[in-house]
This record gives sequence, C-alpha cells and structure tokens, in this order.
Amino acid sequence: MGSRIDKRINWQKWGEKAFAKAREENKPILLSISGSWCHWCHVMDDTTYSDQEVVEKINQDYVPIRVDTDLRPDINARYNLGGWPTTAFLTPEGEIISGGTYIPPDSMLETLEDVYHVYRQDSAGIKEKSRRRSVLEQERTKPPHKMTTRTEEKGRETETFADLIGFASDQVRENYDPQYGGFGRAPKFPMVDALELTQVAYLYEADREWENIFRHTLRSMFEGGVYDSVEGGFFRYSTTRDWNIPHFEKMLEDNAQLLHVLLTAYKLTADELFARASRDILRYLEANLYLPKQEGWAGSQDADENYYSLPMSERTKRAKPGIDRTIYVGWNALLIRSLFLAAVVLEEPKWFDRAMAALKMLQKHCYLKGKGMAHYLAEEGMKAGLWGLLEDQVAMGRALSTAYQHTGDLGWLELSCELAGHCLETLSAGGGALNDRPLTEQGLGRLSQPFYDLRNNSLCASWFVELASLTGEDSYLEKGADIIHAFMDEYREHGLFSTSLALAALGVRERGAVIDVVGRGDDPQLLSLHSTALSAFVPPKVVRLYSPESALEQGHEQYAAVEQPLAFACMGRHCFEPAARPEELQQVIDKMIKERRAHVLFTVKESSRV
Repeated sequence: MGSRIDKRINWQKWGEKAFAKAREENKPILLSISGSWCHWCHVMDDTTYSDQEVVEKINQDYVPIRVDTDLRPDINARYNLGGWPTTAFLTPEGEIISGGTYIPPDSMLETLEDVYHVYRQDSAGIKEKSRRRSVLEQERTKPPHKMTTRTEEKGRETETFADLIGFASDQVRENYDPQYGGFGRAPKFPMVDALELTQVAYLYEADREWENIFRHTLRSMFEGGVYDSVEGGFFRYSTTRDWNIPHFEKMLEDNAQLLHVLLTAYKLTADELFARASRDILRYLEANLYLPKQEGWAGSQDADENYYSLPMSERTKRAKPGIDRTIYVGWNALLIRSLFLAAVVLEEPKWFDRAMAALKMLQKHCYLKGKGMAHYLAEEGMKAGLWGLLEDQVAMGRALSTAYQHTGDLGWLELSCELAGHCLETLSAGGGALNDRPLTEQGLGRLSQPFYDLRNNSLCASWFVELASLTGEDSYLEKGADIIHAFMDEYREHGLFSTSLALAALGVRERGAVIDVVGRGDDPQLLSLHSTALSAFVPPKVVRLYSPESALEQGHEQYAAVEQPLAFACMGRHCFEPAARPEELQQVIDKMIKERRAHVLFTVKESSRV
C-alpha cells in the first residue's frame, strides 16, 4: 500500500512524534488522507506530490502526515473534507485551518503559500479561531443522549419508533429513481440499508411497489457498468444516474453487503438473476481477494479504468490492478455473515467452510480479551492493529451470533456476548449512543473528541436485538432501544440514511422470531430442518440448534425428550405447532409472516402511533 507516494516528501505517520515536531517548529500540518484503491489519490501522487516545487515547499514549511482511510477510519471520520484524497491543513494541535480534496500542482503551490503566510502572520489567532470552530462543531455534534425526544413547537407528540420507520420508508419512496433504479440522481451508491428496508417492507406489506424498488435497482446495477461482467463483482459506485460509468475500485465491504441483499432478493422472488449475481460476486471474491494462506479476505482492488474496459482475452495479458492485501476485521466479518447465508440459500456448503475458517482466523489473530477486536491484520507477520473500534466489534459480534445459529456451538454466542459487554464498557458514556473508539484512550487532535456514528450504532442495536432473542436476556433489548432513543432527536436530519436506524427500531418493536431446531447431529432430517430455518426470511429472526442433551444443559428441559428432529417456532409468547419436515416448517414460517403483516406498518398514520 502507498507504493505510488513520492518518497521525496517527508511523510510522517500519524502520532505524537509528528505532532511534537509541528509544535516545536511551530509549523502547520499537512494531512493527506488517501486510499490504496483511490484513483484521484493516485493522480495527486503522480502530479501534485511529484512536483518539485510542491515537494520542496511542503518539506520546508509543513509537517506532512499521511493516513490511509481504511487503516484509520477514526481519523477519516473526523478530518475528511468531502472525499478522497482529503487535503487538510491543521494547526500543530490538530485543529482544521482549511483544506479540500484533490488539488492540482499549480493550485497546491498557491494554497501552500497562502496557508503558511496566514499561519506565520498570526499563528496564535489561527489556533484560537480553529479551536473555537472545533468547540462549535462539538456543540452541534454533541453526544446523543439516552432519553431525548423530539418535540416541535406546536406541542406535537413525542416521536416514536413507528414514526422513525414511517419516515425512513417515505425517504426510500421519495428518493427512488423510477427510471434507472437506485436512489437519487448522481453519483449513485448501492445504499444497501435502503434496499434491505424495501425487502422487509415487501415481505410484510406484500406491496408490489416495494418489490419493484429492490428488483429494479439490483437488476439495473447488475446489467449496468457498475458491475464487472467479465470478472464479476461490483465497483464502488456509479458517477452517472444510469449506473453505466463507475468509479472502478472494488471493495470487499461493498461486495460483502451486496451479496447479502442479492441472496435475500433471490429468496424473496426466486429470480435466478439474483442467484447468478450472487455466484458472480463469490467468483470474483474467491479469485481476487481470497488469501488462502491466511484463510481471510483482502480489503480492496485498485481502480484501473483502462484495465476494466478490456475484454477477458485482453485482460489476461495484463497485470491485474493492485490489491490491498490487508485483512480488515469488520469487512471480513460482513462477508462471513454473507457466506453463511450463501451456504444455505444457494445450497453450496463450501461457503460455510470458508466462513468458519475466516471466523477462526479472526478469533485467533485479532481478538484479545479486554481489548476486543483489532481493526486490521497486516499480511506480513500477521500483526493486528488498532483495537476496540465500534465498527469491528459490531461486525464481528454479528458474525459470531450468525456462526452460533449455523453451528449450535455455544462458544460463538458467548464470545459475541463478551464483545457486546466490551462495547458497553469501553464505548458508552453512560447510556445511549456508543462512541466509535474507546473513550478511555487519549487521542491526538480531534481523536480526543467523541464521534457517534449513526450507522454503526444502528447495526449495534440490531445486534443487541439478536442477542436478546438468542439468550432470552431482555437487557440486550433495552440497550438496543437506548441506542435508538439516542438518535430520535436527529434522525430526520439524516434523510435516506435513517434506514439503518429504522431497521433496528423494527427489531426492537417486533422482538425476534425464534426457531429452535432440536435433534441429533447424525440425523439427515435435522440438516434439512436447520437449513430451512436458517434460510427463512422473517426479520428479525434467530435460529437455535440443540441436541436433546445440549438443550437440557442450557435450561430448555422441554426439548430433552425429543427423539426425532423437530423445529419449534415462536413469535413472542405465541408458539406454533412443531414441524417435523421442511415443508411443515415452511408452512409455519408462512403463518409467521402473515401474523406480522397484521400489525407491522411502514406508512404511519396519526392514529397508529405506538
């Protein structure tokens, strides 16, 4: 990574040494945030940061710091100025003076001169202005609190979870592009949370409008230029409304999440196109990002417009775009969940084996009791780094609870619960939203400021809902509700991005459907029942696998006498008749869906507030 960076610039690592140098020499900091996959980052390296005058000016007047956005998402969250590359000018204390994204050589030279001149003329004033701006920004983004409510001037009722779900659903409809699919105009991103909400809404409202939104969007993406029809896999996003001109980087994170959405679309519609798209993603990932020695998955593949415009016959003659072989824990965990689903939906057990191997690797190399999960694992030396970020704890926690549902191995559930406790202990300021990095750790510059990310908090709440159903402990449900309550004052400000929070709120309102599959592991009928339960789409839903002996050990005496494989399904206090065969279980699942349709709402009426 970073091989294109011109070595003449004296780039420093983010750390106390670089900040101390800036303070001692009273120089501003030039912070460059880039990505190994980022096309315009490469362009800036090859032009601006290779220009001799620019190089000399930076080395003479600045302390230059280089950060990879994938390795340090916590820094990127606080300093990104609108995209990659980010070019930020900071005080020696780490406050932002000014900046932007890509800056060409001539403009960069002028900017370097201007910033340095202003800073030298009044460094104390610049520092004070930057500090005040930071205080104001902190005030605007102060931590969400546990029990805040949104009340408008005219005495409007307190916002409810039903309001949140209805608002997010409206945002999906309003932003949907009926001509080309997707949401908004350009640039167009996949928006997996919005797609997932449409799938859940379609299941419970049986409204063809919802089905059309996700089918049209996924089909348009798959048939458009944002999909690599030669090697498989999706590019990160489209620069055009019609999905035809992509940014050519491919990310493990994006493909892992799109795989889950496509598998669900196949389950809901039986449309073979979605099965084919799912297999194509898997084909791409295995051929390009799979690291067999480590049994993990590389992070990304570089953008290379010329390469991707070639047919297969020509591509084979050229070197493939570079691959960032770093194993990112959260992204691998996202893929693990999708691989487990692929194994049952596509009926291809190989993906179960890949999921288990990656999960065990992450547990071995990237987990430490008391520190939680690391953020990344460097290929060289298998060295893990950056411990305790919320996004990694959540993604791994959900992967672990999924592994428990697919294996019945209690150890995976126990580790998931341990990570949940670690999050609440190290990332919580006393209820409500969770910070993105451990609150106990000191941080340079803006890393000392809390950052409460909506999406990762939403996914955390959904994970806690799942743990509540798997363990029977309502405290997890309460913690999930606390997280959602923390954002109830502000969710409307997030527009379409409120869909992740709405999905979590739906989980808290509906509780989890629980399907217990009981039998002995050597009985083939057990496997069929278990697969049917796992592949069923009845969100929120969990599956627990027991032998009669393990059921007794875990306090489920009612299953101790089971002699033949049976599936027991319940929603809340309503339990259905036991199912002995997959088709019987499917009938029960259909009843569960029908029962939920009677009261799950995605369009909120004034009389329906609960």
